[in-house]
Parts: sequence; structure tokens; C-alpha cells
Amino acid sequence: MHKSSGLSDASPAALEQLVDWQKGTVSGHIFVDESIYEKEAEQVFLRSWLYLGHESQIMHHGDFISTYMGADSILVVRQRDGTVKGLLNACRHRGMGVCRADSGNASTFVCPFHGWTYDTAGELRSVPLLKSGYEDKLDKSQWGLMPVPRVEIYKGLIFGCFDLDAPSLLEYLGDMAWYLDCLLDRTEGGTEVIGGAHKMRINGNWKLAAEQFAGDNYHTVMTHASVPGAWSDPDKPMPEFVDLMEQFGKQFVSREGHSVAGFTVNTANQLRSGIATFSKDVDIVLEYYRQSRKQVANRLGEERANGPATGAGNVFPNFTYLNMVMGASSIGVVHPHGPNQFDWWRWGIVDKSASKEVKAAMVRCLHTWPLGMADADDGENWGAIQTSIKGPLARKLMFNYQLGMGQEGADDQYPGRVYPGMVSELPQRYFYRRWLEYMTSESWPDINDT
Repeated sequence: MHKSSGLSDASPAALEQLVDWQKGTVSGHIFVDESIYEKEAEQVFLRSWLYLGHESQIMHHGDFISTYMGADSILVVRQRDGTVKGLLNACRHRGMGVCRADSGNASTFVCPFHGWTYDTAGELRSVPLLKSGYEDKLDKSQWGLMPVPRVEIYKGLIFGCFDLDAPSLLEYLGDMAWYLDCLLDRTEGGTEVIGGAHKMRINGNWKLAAEQFAGDNYHTVMTHASVPGAWSDPDKPMPEFVDLMEQFGKQFVSREGHSVAGFTVNTANQLRSGIATFSKDVDIVLEYYRQSRKQVANRLGEERANGPATGAGNVFPNFTYLNMVMGASSIGVVHPHGPNQFDWWRWGIVDKSASKEVKAAMVRCLHTWPLGMADADDGENWGAIQTSIKGPLARKLMFNYQLGMGQEGADDQYPGRVYPGMVSELPQRYFYRRWLEYMTSESWPDINDT
């Protein structure tokens, strides 16, 4: 049994003992320690580009959605000129949230405590007792809602960043943009979110969810074992999913900490052959993907028409997606609320040009998988892990992240570092490598190697 030194402070020296990505070991301390979480809130979430929403959610002036950047509550609002602003959802008088709705359309945001009123750009427009209480001397131009200083959009996805020294969003995404296009840029017109917002609160650490979407296919057969059993045809052999992942899939990581695990050929026929109760909705979606394949190949090239289109990915630190898994594609975000709790939000996403029939089928698929089955399984794991590692001995353990170590390399077909199968912990090692750089650097953590 390997033990950490027991250090639980968040100094660079302590953190470098708790995370050794080169040897593939990570201490339980980083998931439960309050001082480490507090440093994450500053070092990771105030400097990273964080997902705010999808453009299709705020189409018109005054449309807004409520979200978080780390633990800070944020309003994302469409402006009169068509641009998008992020605003800290905290009144400048006492810090009360000026909006409690998840989404909607508004011309003003009014603090329910003392009535300070802001327009959709965050400018302070009216204050009760302005003349008698402030003698009409309050400079309203200095007391607007704090804006998110940087908001940029990549093919429908809205991101925000508080760090003025951070690179542009496109530079931040790096190689990951090539893979995101498999989800976002398949057809003319891009994508839209569908099926509403689905939200869970998990008693676990946010990194457990992020690292899983970074490319943990190791858990699939055990954690989701009931699914193939429920769907399999007793008269037909069910293909071994692990075999399919090793034969037809790869994992991809970028130095920026982003990663993907995806199939590199169309596995629909192999999977379909052993599943009798696959729904008609899945067949509708698969047929749409077959029919649109040539269009995608002309737009993105043969490599991305074949894959890695089916699989999971994570944009560091906490934006996740599933692309064409069991008939549905989805995007999600992991919002931390302390070291022992996070919110897990997910939306369906589909090509805007798809027919109403296809969109409706994808929504129904979404509610079967992952919402109906996978999320419950995963949430149980994340919560149970947290219960275990909060113990004084378990948190001192160094956990093993060595699966597939040393087998990655370059691949002329795909950007980034590539593992020749879909089951390894390469994505997790690169995730914690980047996490450690954020946590131990005083300024924006530059990448000085390849």
C-alpha cells in the first residue's frame, strides 16, 4: 500500500507530492481537502475558459440563462446588438442575486432585497431613495453588475474567462477544436440544444466527473453492466464492448488538458447486430447519421466523418460531452460547490438542420441514455467514492492512474497525443498534469513543451 506524505496544505510543494502524473499516482487528499478546493476556486476557475451556455438558448435581446463560473453565479444575457454578455449575479449593494430564474427574457434585473435595478447590460438604472438617501450623488455608472471581462463563442458554445492574460478561446482549445467539430460542425447551420436542462446534485468531488468524461471507458462494462443485459437478444451473441473499443477506438489528449475517447469507425452495425430491443428512435437517429455521412465527409473530411464522432470528451476543466451514444448527443458542465459536492447539468444537442422527427427521436433517446440509466449509475459511483475517501486513512492513499502508461504516441491522422485503444488512463494523467500546472503557477500557466 502506497501512502502520501500526509500533507494536506495547498502549497506547490505539497501538491507536487499529491499528484505525480508521470508515475500515474494521485492522492485522495485532492478530492476532499478544503484548502485545495479554495485554491482551485482561485487558480483553476478564475483563470480557465469556462462553458456558459449555447447560443440557441439566448436567441433574442433580453434572453438570459443562469449558470456558474466555478462557484460564482453568472447571468448570460443576449444584448441589443446581438452580442452576449456574462454578468456576475450579485447586486453591488449587498451582494444579493438579482435573478433567481434558470432562464427567461427580461428587460431589467431587480434585486429583491433593496430594489436596485439593472438593465440587460448590467448597468445600474435606478436606486430607491436616490435623492433623499444619497442626495442624488450616487454615481450609478460605477455600481453596475460586474461583467465577465472575456466572452467568446466557438461554433455555438459560449465560454467566459476572468483572466485577461489567458489566451484566446481558440488558442485555449488547441487541438480539441478539431474533435469538437465532430459534434458542432457536422452540417451547415451548426447545432442547437434540445430536451431541456437536466440537473443533478452529487455529494462528490467535481474532478471525479470531469476525469470520467475525459475518457474513462474502463468503468463502462462494470458500472453499466445492467444495460446490455436489458437490451440484449438472447438468440444473438452480444458483441463485447471492450473488444469494440480496443479494435475500433482511440483516445486523444491535448497538452492543454482536454481529451476525447472515440470510435474511429462506424460501430453502429456491430452494436446493432446483438441488440434486439434497440428502440425505433435509435434506428431513426442512426439512419439520419448514415444519410448525412457524405455531407459530413465533404465538410470535415473522411477521418471525422468516420470518427472520432461516437464517444466522450472533456474540455478542461469542466465542460463535457457525449457524441452519438445510444442515439443521443449531449453536452454538460460540472459546477463545484466545495470539495464534497457538485452540480451536474446536461442538455441534448443536435444538428440544427435535422428534421423534427430526428430531433424528437434524439430527445427520447436522451431520456433513456444517459439520463435514464447512465447518470444514475455514475452519480452513485461519484458519491460512494467521496464517502470512502473522506476517511482519515483513505484520503492518504495514492490511487493508481497507470492503465496504458507509456503506450501513447503521435498519429498522423489525429491531432494531439493518441492512445491506440479506448481503454487507458492517459486522459486522466493529462487532466491532472494540467490541473497541477494551474495549481502551482502564480500567473497564467504557459505550456512550454509539446
